[in-house]
Amino acid sequence: MNYIVVTNTFNRSVALVTRSLKSSLNQKIKPKRVILIDQNSPCLKLPDEVILNPLFEIQKVDFQSVSAARNSLSIPHGTEWIFFCDDDGYPIENYSDELNQIIKSNPKLEIIAGSIIREDNKDFYSLRHKKGGNLKYFRNTKILMGSNFVVKAKLFDSLGRFDENFGAGSYWGSSEETDFCWKAYFKLVEMEFFPELRVIHVPPFNESVKVGFKKAFNYGVGKGALVFKWLVMEKKLIVLYEFAEMLIIPFIQSVKGLIFLKPQLSITNFATLIGRVYGLTKAIIIRK
Repeated sequence: MNYIVVTNTFNRSVALVTRSLKSSLNQKIKPKRVILIDQNSPCLKLPDEVILNPLFEIQKVDFQSVSAARNSLSIPHGTEWIFFCDDDGYPIENYSDELNQIIKSNPKLEIIAGSIIREDNKDFYSLRHKKGGNLKYFRNTKILMGSNFVVKAKLFDSLGRFDENFGAGSYWGSSEETDFCWKAYFKLVEMEFFPELRVIHVPPFNESVKVGFKKAFNYGVGKGALVFKWLVMEKKLIVLYEFAEMLIIPFIQSVKGLIFLKPQLSITNFATLIGRVYGLTKAIIIRK
């Protein structure tokens, strides 16, 4: 199995980034490279045990956008697979063994989505990951998350990499991985979700209510713009499903939070809802 691990980092603690990189470097089936795309200024100061590892490489960039940073990736010659992992997550000890078995058993696959596991309670990061599903169905495409997916290097290039209008630090601020997955979906790319391919991740919205509200709103803005892009600009009518779901689900969750006296659930889902409406409206007005 010929693969590289790519992690980009911006404003993240050294401890979390080091944990992620060490886990990637210590896989049983060694990657060709573990590449850190460092968006920080000055560069992150990593321990010698990481810096001096012959498999480790830093690619310094000045982009604040995660999509632009990942798009700047210089792929080593001969690389077949790219594993994208977040800097606040880390692959399980036998990640490479699981990935190798998946590739051997599914030779037609070009994109492999893995699951995200919360480090606090070892549960799935999202209900979508807990339910799972086949990525050949549009309703399941959001299972693919930027924190844990593997893509053939040639496909990554042929799909045009990430849309730099989306993703943290970009104009729309989120949804770059769903946009990438939809590009693959509409090109009929073979892809699948495997829950056993796990990355351990810090819990979602584990900050203050104020920070959680802002993050949920920003994520919502990107989703609203994404739906506009694919429904209106690309004229993919199946995206009507996402249009309905993006409004109905956070509304239901907000009400659920009120009923069960979970204020943070209500607040974050309300922020998500208004962010999505705002993002969709703004995209309609500026048509970007």
